[in-house]
Amino acid sequence: MPHDRPSDGPPNPSPGSAPGERKLAPDLARGFMLLLIAMAYAGVYAGGGFGTDLTDEPLPDRLAGFLATLLLDNRAFPMFAILFGYGLGWMVARQTERGSEPADVRRLLRRRGLFLLLFGAVHAFLVFPGEILTSYGLATLVTGWLLFRSNRVVVRAAWILAGLYACAVPVAMLGMVYAQSQGDIPQEAVPGYTTAADWVERAAGVPFAPLFIAFGYPLLLLVVLGYRAGRSGLLDDPHAHRATLTRIAVVGIAVSLAGALPAGLIAVGVLQPGAVPTGLLLALQVLTGVCGGAGYVALFGLLSIRLEPRHGPVTKAIGAVGKRSLTFYIANSVVVAVVLHRDLVGVGEQVGMFGALVVAACVWLVGLGAAAALERAGRPGPLDALLRRLVYRGGAGRFRSSGTPRGAHPGQCR
Repeated sequence: MPHDRPSDGPPNPSPGSAPGERKLAPDLARGFMLLLIAMAYAGVYAGGGFGTDLTDEPLPDRLAGFLATLLLDNRAFPMFAILFGYGLGWMVARQTERGSEPADVRRLLRRRGLFLLLFGAVHAFLVFPGEILTSYGLATLVTGWLLFRSNRVVVRAAWILAGLYACAVPVAMLGMVYAQSQGDIPQEAVPGYTTAADWVERAAGVPFAPLFIAFGYPLLLLVVLGYRAGRSGLLDDPHAHRATLTRIAVVGIAVSLAGALPAGLIAVGVLQPGAVPTGLLLALQVLTGVCGGAGYVALFGLLSIRLEPRHGPVTKAIGAVGKRSLTFYIANSVVVAVVLHRDLVGVGEQVGMFGALVVAACVWLVGLGAAAALERAGRPGPLDALLRRLVYRGGAGRFRSSGTPRGAHPGQCR
């Protein structure tokens, strides 16, 4: 393979970003995205997860399920994955700029991936089996080598992954629909806490869930797209990329809505196709979520152009959550589980899908207040700081509340 020119390799930080300057767009996107993630998790506890039949539910729950399928399911997760890849790309660029040896940077990536697997495994076992940190750790280990290759290789890898997922996702969704029709999927989507069988099921899900998410959903593709977006600096200097961000937002969200509409109508019983069409339409919803995630990221980049010159208290609080996204991702998940899980407070069985989304929104609002307090005190999120110490062995990159470039994603407090 011919070598590309040097400028086509790993990026340098964007010219629009002075060293030490923190950009609003990634923090704002991550902070708001945690609301969407909390809502997606909350719906599962109320029996309204993706692919669930809500035909017989009360009208508010059917409406909430329809909107979740249209705007939330497989849309927040892709947004998260793209931002994750974006952050990893920037981390490699920063370490390269500092003069770190490639072998040392690769070792740093491996450590980050392995510790994300560990954090995610604990979270999956104790709280939510469908969590995403383990999948991101796996994605780091599988695709991280691309961060040291040219843009041409990254784009080629994205096309190859797109082709693979175009085949894998329909197979996964058809399998899910078939398992539901045979009653092979447990009625309770999240295992309990009260029996030995519950804990066995939780343990069995720890290795299975990240593999299913990585290969049954387009995770690896999304992370690689994040690498490419990071090299373009789309969120580092959104002013310079306004036209591109606008196109991505408009086209991405439009395709996302069109692709999710049939699945939303199936969820509420307006459409009732057979098993095979249902599986294929669910696959369409998942695949167009790639466009939705990219569109949401671009939308927040555009929004930051308006908000960055005048940081109000709400904007500052959302950005503060985004800086500490690992901490608040876990905190939101834990509190949502405590409130909604049938073996704990058990509200999920009473409030339904609509009420579960309200609970998630309230949990996120409480997190805004906590993050704002941490920001005023100049303190990191506890889990973000812990992961950083583990990855950097307590050395490089001590957390700085107001001087660290750009925002952190789960598993990376930059």
